[in-house]
Amino acid sequence: MNVGSVQLTEGWSMASTTDALPSPAEACALSWIPTRLPATVASVLREHKQWQRGSGARFDASDHWFRCQFPAPAESANERASLRFDGIATLAEIWLNGELILTSQSMFAANEIDVTGKLQPVNDLVIVCRSLARCLKEKRRQQPAARWRTRVVAEQQLRWFRTTMLGRAPGFAPEPEPVGPWRPVSLRRRSIAVENFERTTRLDGDAGIVSVSFISEGPGEGLLTVGEHSAPLQWDGPRAHATLRIPSVNKWWPHTHGAPALYPLRVEVSGNIIEESSAGFRAINSTGEGLSLNVNGIAVFSRGLVWMPPDIVSLASSPETLRHHLTSFRDSGFNLIRIPGTTFYQDETFHSLCDELGLLVWQDMMFANMDYPFADAAFHQRASEEAVHELSRLSRHPSTAVLCGNSEIEQQAAMFGTAAAPADFFASELPAMAAQHCPGVPYIPSAPYGGDLPFHPGTGVANYYGVGAYLRPLEDARRAEVRFAAECLAFANVPEQEMMDEMSAATPGGITPTHPNWKRGVPRDGGAGWDFEDVRDHYLKLLYSVDAAQLRYADATRYFELSRMVTGEVMAEVFGEWRRPKSPSAGGIILWSSDLEPGAGWGILDSSGRPKSTYWFLKRALAPRAIWTTDEGLNGIDIHVANDTPTPLTANLRVALYKHGEKRIEEKQIPLALAAHESRTMGIERILGHFVDSSYAYRFGPPGHDVVVASLHADGNEAPFAQTFRFPLGRSAERVPISELGITGQMTALPDGRHQVVLTSRKLAYGVRLSARTTSVTADDSYYNLEPGIPKNVMLNFASFNGELLVTAVNGEGRVTLNAGAHS
Repeated sequence: MNVGSVQLTEGWSMASTTDALPSPAEACALSWIPTRLPATVASVLREHKQWQRGSGARFDASDHWFRCQFPAPAESANERASLRFDGIATLAEIWLNGELILTSQSMFAANEIDVTGKLQPVNDLVIVCRSLARCLKEKRRQQPAARWRTRVVAEQQLRWFRTTMLGRAPGFAPEPEPVGPWRPVSLRRRSIAVENFERTTRLDGDAGIVSVSFISEGPGEGLLTVGEHSAPLQWDGPRAHATLRIPSVNKWWPHTHGAPALYPLRVEVSGNIIEESSAGFRAINSTGEGLSLNVNGIAVFSRGLVWMPPDIVSLASSPETLRHHLTSFRDSGFNLIRIPGTTFYQDETFHSLCDELGLLVWQDMMFANMDYPFADAAFHQRASEEAVHELSRLSRHPSTAVLCGNSEIEQQAAMFGTAAAPADFFASELPAMAAQHCPGVPYIPSAPYGGDLPFHPGTGVANYYGVGAYLRPLEDARRAEVRFAAECLAFANVPEQEMMDEMSAATPGGITPTHPNWKRGVPRDGGAGWDFEDVRDHYLKLLYSVDAAQLRYADATRYFELSRMVTGEVMAEVFGEWRRPKSPSAGGIILWSSDLEPGAGWGILDSSGRPKSTYWFLKRALAPRAIWTTDEGLNGIDIHVANDTPTPLTANLRVALYKHGEKRIEEKQIPLALAAHESRTMGIERILGHFVDSSYAYRFGPPGHDVVVASLHADGNEAPFAQTFRFPLGRSAERVPISELGITGQMTALPDGRHQVVLTSRKLAYGVRLSARTTSVTADDSYYNLEPGIPKNVMLNFASFNGELLVTAVNGEGRVTLNAGAHS
């Protein structure tokens, strides 16, 4: 479609003013600083070291001007020129050569303006972002109050404006407010105009069907090509359309259950490329009560993350950064990413990566927590146009798995006692739009949703914080009978020591558990007298029987060490309850993916994209081929094995019992065969063949064991490929000199260029972590346990390495040094 398309990234400058200057002429005297686009006010000031987090600056309070000059390309007689603005936050005016050409009132809207005949040899382009605070003040004077007040944002009239809550949510994202051209600005030339492009794919048995349609300026020869198959475009007046049937396609699967097969797709008219992307074929629906995803006829246990942008200051992430984050989540066993309604729609790069990596996408429309004014005709029109645009775009991606009208609106209304029925926009209008523009994808009007009250977890789709903010015991994860947790397991997850060292270096006097720079990164609910470190401390006492405040006072290093363990253990335990074959749960989505700033945020990655301890616990718990246990009380301990993959699993299942973490008192190994997509549960005593009081529930005498180990082994391989531990007497915070654990290791270079360390121990080593004196060495597992006498294989990744490997264990004081020698 585009003969030429050039992003206007260079040569921009920015200026700000508290005065509402009416036009670019009055702004010339402002103090301008250079920048490049895309950008936000905060990212520009950060680059020039004129702003940092915690400064208290409020960007909504001012007008902000972005300006550049660009040369006009030569135009041929049959070409048209346009300026495209993919996203400007939030209230914007665009001026070209002194003429106002666009007024935008939505951060989420993309606008393309025909500027044919308006371009000069050198052009002056100005974007002014008007003060949102000023407009909020006007709304307070003019508009009726909402039916309820949310605590998520401080300014209730924000409901009138189509913008993100990020930067405006005091509890979890207080700053900075995103203001500015946060997505690309492009100058385009075209010889054929295309509007309302839509594409759908579906399965018909084993055949894949692709349909495209769009409005163009006139008939022309065109072709739809998918893989090796093609079909000509047909014309009905200005509308072009084509349907292509491909026999026996390879289906697209979430990566946990198969291969995410994709086919190259291309649409062209008269030599102009209209669309060039990829297509995947899958059938997806929801079965049963609540939300239970079924892909290509197979039930999929969803293990997801609520997505947070890697850079909350600029909002933009490079393709490399997006790939790093999404690949990390895939490698940790997650198969679903939720885009929450408090943030913003993701770009095509994000969705294409999810297609490629086999990650399902749950898409909230950008409505959350507030009583939106759909009775206002202008607001309703903007919301409808936004929905149609985004739904049409999402329909192109096989990763699109769930459409959700909003986040927490029905919950907010119910908790505040508002008896009003759900807005027609979410109950009837949006599902009709979804059926037309993004067919074949399950839709729910809100999250949470369903039941007598939408926040009851036993029906519908819930936000589950029983284990977590509500301080319920671990058993509540089963007792609540959660059908699907759209949010869950929000903890203040402590980052690794490397991140804490960086924070200390940037903080005079260093970081402590009570320092304001540390507490700033800890999430909290608005109006609550506690934060999420208090939640973590509750479970630290529950699992380790230690007083968190006393430990923090006496030994902050040990406090952080145990805190890293406890959140990962709790998350793994809850997902183990939900994933077992007899569970009514179809999945859960952890809040959230990565921290917004350095510290103990909700993320399983820190703000630099490095895994926290929880990442590794979840990687083992959520693996497509996994083993885990549950305490069934008087029924003993159950072992659960899952094979989500499309190929059968043949392995040896081994059970071992230990006393004092060293003496093996019982061991049994049996063959195990699971079909594709099969899970199975077995009692330990059934495997051993006799009663051992495996969960120490009967207590007829002193306990016979204190550690239960279950593992899966490939035939003839002593090292397990999956392993789990349970402690019937509870976990202990005690430690011994690490030398007493008897940890040894040997690193070897493999033929494929990777390096492997084989670790063994004489006694149980708990929470083992392998590191190096250089940060260039990373391991494929961490915070694991070493079973006495059984090898553990750990793969290392580095370009070159010469030095020592350091081994630490939570139950060992000190560290073990392994001389690895030189490797490259």
